Order: sequence, then C-alpha cells, then structure tokens
Amino acid sequence: MAVTIFCAVIIALSPAGTGGQLPPVWGGGGPDSFGYRYLDSDTTCPGAPVYNWIEIKGVGTRVTGLGDDNVVGPFEIGFEFPYYWYRVDKVYIGSNGYIAFHDNALNASPFQRIPSPTRSNNTLAALMSDIDCSASGSPNGSVWVWTSPDNDTFIVEYDSVRFWNTGGNNTFQIILSKPDSSITFQYKEQSGAPYNGWVPDANQCGIENVSGRIGLNYLSGNIPPGNMYHPGLAVRFFPPESTTLQVHDAAVRNAMNDRSGGMFAVNGQPITFWGVIQNTGNQSESQFRAVARVRNQAGSVMFIDSTNVRALNPSETDSVVFPRTWTPSSNGVYTIQVISKLPGDAVPVNDTVTIELRVVTLPTTLTYDRGTPTNSMYWNGPGGFGNRFVPPVYPCSISSARVYMQATTSTPVAIGIYDDNGPGGSPGDTLYIATVNVLNADWYTINPPSPIVITDGAFFVGATSEVTGSPSFGMDSVPPLSYQGWEYTGVWAPSRDASMRDIMANATVSGRVGVMELTPEPVRMPARLEVTPNPGNGLLQLTLSERSGAQVEVFDATGKLVSTVTLKDGTGRLDVRSLAGGIYFARVVNNGSSVAKVIVSR
Repeated sequence: MAVTIFCAVIIALSPAGTGGQLPPVWGGGGPDSFGYRYLDSDTTCPGAPVYNWIEIKGVGTRVTGLGDDNVVGPFEIGFEFPYYWYRVDKVYIGSNGYIAFHDNALNASPFQRIPSPTRSNNTLAALMSDIDCSASGSPNGSVWVWTSPDNDTFIVEYDSVRFWNTGGNNTFQIILSKPDSSITFQYKEQSGAPYNGWVPDANQCGIENVSGRIGLNYLSGNIPPGNMYHPGLAVRFFPPESTTLQVHDAAVRNAMNDRSGGMFAVNGQPITFWGVIQNTGNQSESQFRAVARVRNQAGSVMFIDSTNVRALNPSETDSVVFPRTWTPSSNGVYTIQVISKLPGDAVPVNDTVTIELRVVTLPTTLTYDRGTPTNSMYWNGPGGFGNRFVPPVYPCSISSARVYMQATTSTPVAIGIYDDNGPGGSPGDTLYIATVNVLNADWYTINPPSPIVITDGAFFVGATSEVTGSPSFGMDSVPPLSYQGWEYTGVWAPSRDASMRDIMANATVSGRVGVMELTPEPVRMPARLEVTPNPGNGLLQLTLSERSGAQVEVFDATGKLVSTVTLKDGTGRLDVRSLAGGIYFARVVNNGSSVAKVIVSR
C-alpha cells in the first residue's frame, strides 16, 4: 500500500551511501568495496548475460500468504549459497518484489536506497516497489519458488503481479546459481508504474550485504535511464575471484527476544540478560567482550555486566548469557543495551541493540507510549495498526484493550485481540473483537465479557478500518521505541516505521485470579538435564542423569512451547533445524530438575 500520510509531521529521508561503488555506468557497474560487479543483457561485452527465462510457475512450490506489504518465510534454498564472504541457505520473500537472506523485516514504501543499513538487510531487490500480491490487488498473480534437482539453482518468480492502486503487470524472477555464485534478475514483462511514479523512494533494484553497508545499486527510481526495466532484460551480479577487503565487524543480531522488541517485567522479579552476537565481517575473530547495561529514563546506569563472546569465524554466532541478574525495585521505563565490544570494529552502527523495558506491578496497562500522541497516521486505503505484547507473567488475563484514534466523520473501526499463531508469529486467531465508532481524538476501548487468558507466547491488540483515509491512528515518536508495532493493509506485517514511532494500542492485564502467576522461565544452569552439542544447529542429544523415561518440553524466550521430546532410558534427540537462532529452555516435565539453556546457532 502507498505511503501512510502524516497528519502532523512531515519527515525528509536522505538516501544511504553507495557502499563504495563507483558512479553508475549504463549496462555495467561496480565494483562495490567487496568486488561485486554487474552486467546486463543490453551490454555487449564478454560475460554479459543472455536473457533465458526459466519458467517455474506450476512446477515449483507456490508461495502463499503474500498480500499488500508483508513478508513470508523462511524458505530453504536447498544448498549453501556463497554471498559476499559468508554462506546463506534461507530466504524471506517480500510482497514488494525483493527477497532477503535470513531477515524478515518489511521493506515498504517509501523505500530506502539499496544498499542501506536500514532493514531488511541481505536484500536482493529485483523490482522493489509498492506491489500488491493480494488476490484483489493481483487477481492473476502468484509467486513461486523452485530448487533444481541437482540442488545448485534456486529461483523465486513473481508472476503477473501489479503495482498497488495503479495496476500494470510485472513478471520477473531472481536466480541464485551455486556453480558461479552469481545472482540474476530476469524480466519477462514490465508494464505500468508505481503509485508515486519512477522516483527513488518508489523503486529500487540492486543487492546488499548483511550490514547493508556494502552493495550495488542497479536502478534507483529511473536513474540511470539506460537501466530501466523492459521485457527480455537480464541483470547478473557476480562476485570477484578474490578480494583484498578485510572487515572486522561483530553485530548484536538480537537480544532478550527474537526481534529485540520492547518487553515488560514485574517489579521485584530478577531479569536475566542475553544476546546473540554474530561475526558479520570476513575475518576470524578471537574471544572478545560483550556488555549488558540498564538505564532509567534520566539516563542513570542502574545495572552493568559483561561476559566473553567465544572466538567466531565469519558468519558464526554466539548466544551469550550474562552471569548476573538485575532485580528492579521501581516501576517505570528503562532501556536495556547489549553491546558488542570487538576491538577495531569497522561498523559501529550495529554494535548495540537497545530494548525498551517497562517495569510494572500487576494489574497494569501494557503500553509502549506516553499516553499523548506526537502525530497520527492514516492509510490511503483500508488499513489499520496494532501492537504485539509478550506478557510479563503466565497465565495472563486481558480485561480490556484500547487504541487512540480520531476521525473527521464517524468511522466504524474493529478493535481486536489476537493470538500470535498466524504465519511467522503474526496475528492469528481472533480472541475477541468489537466495533467502535470513532470521531473525537480519544482512546477507544473494548471490554471482553470475560477475561482472555494467555498461557504462553504473545498476543496482539489491533484496530482495522475499511474506510479509506479514516480514522487517523495515534502515534508516539518519543524514544525509547518498542519495535513491536504492526500494520494492516489486508494482511498483518511488522510496521515499516518501527524505527520512528510507536503505535498507541494498549492492553489491561493481570495474573489470572486463583492461579499462581508464573514468570517466564528464568535462565538457570542445567543441573540434571544435559544438552549436547550446545550451541548446536541440528540434532541435539538430551541426557537426564536419572536413567528413566520422561518428557522434555522446550520453550522459546517468550515462554511458547516449541517442541516436546520423549526420553527413553534418560536420553533423547531434539531436532532444532527448524528453529530460529537464539536461546531456548528445556524442562523435564514433573521432574523438578533445573531448566537447561539450549542455544541454537545459525
């Protein structure tokens, strides 16, 4: 869907740098600082690609779940593909004409220049524009993936997809070729133009690396004009045979949860700090330090701790748990920072992850805003906004939900409470929904007839409208930001503006009456349950000191049950190949043994 319109604030965006590439040359370009170059089929020179469409529609696997402005996946490539100085094996597919390796962030209008450190990163943008893959937006459209029988070629094809609101027709594909490590974009059909025309923030084409700091831009808007899309065009990106570039870079990939999102903790309960550190450079690194720090709203340091990160080869990760805990004694807003302290780090922008922490006493209102909007937003079509919440205790009872909105004429809006069992942890089952009529700027509240009990995972509060341009939804742009906002454009997706503002949607919660409140499992060193190898990324061995039959439950960092393993004679195998990298907790059912920390490395 088109850019949301700001009712009170206009924000100017500046394109990112070129990542070291030379000024663009029609038909050929590069190298970037690593050494990637590109050639297209309009160029007459050795190595130029020849357009050769490989039809996978009806042959490969159809991608489901794409709509207007969302991301689905991950999808297995089927082999390890060499990309820059590391290897990748999974992709997320964006509705807006791009794929990204191991990054599910939404890229939506207005689009940042490729390359750019703004997520998504590791992006291959074939025709990154405001494309509507929904059934109504592209009635004849579909998206497909295919891996060759020899497991050396992977293709993503967008077939007959249209631009949002302006139509047109686009059929193009992205091809990964293992034998020569090349990336090819091919365009079978391209007609029409994006909603805002061929301008840089409406169209991008190119590639970028894991940090978004290195890459090649083939087309930005319609510049250079000789690189404009047309039927029969092929563009090939190919790596150097060798590179002199040396990059020392260790990034905090995520901390405290899978998305480094805002979180809640109960006053007086200890908090354990952890993060996932990745070597995003191309040099092997020896052991170095990581720091965890908590500040209050005044900026005073309330807690600090450090620990070692193990030696890492390029692209490897280490999940670190800091040895000390912190027990908050006052309610309020805090920030947690997890910091990578690699000496000589070349990309300091990715060294630190900041997480919003709100310390509460139950019952309470879960909120990421200050209660007063700094601006408001509405869609150029039907749409909505909402927030994701991970409760500070389980079970958690939701007694009400509210959203800040306003309209110039009375507008019916559906406010819902949703489970997190949709694709990729998105809003799924409707737990309760009611319609309110929005007019004056205010909070609009729904009250379920009985409390909704959440026993694990997360839930969402969201408001949706079928009326174009109404209502306006309250936003709060004052840091810290939660990165837990979601947007609705016919499908739910993480907010494209999460780095700039929070959505004013809240939930009133308490622990369930008559049931002991359980905080999410703390990180404790395993006493009787052993996990090997740990970290691991395949089949892990579980060993219980008592040689008996038992069940082991495995939970993610939000407390959601992700796997159950039955032990025989005290041993069993845990398959973590489908789990995202990070920290999990294994607990023996009805045994009383300590919880074992399980680290999944990717």
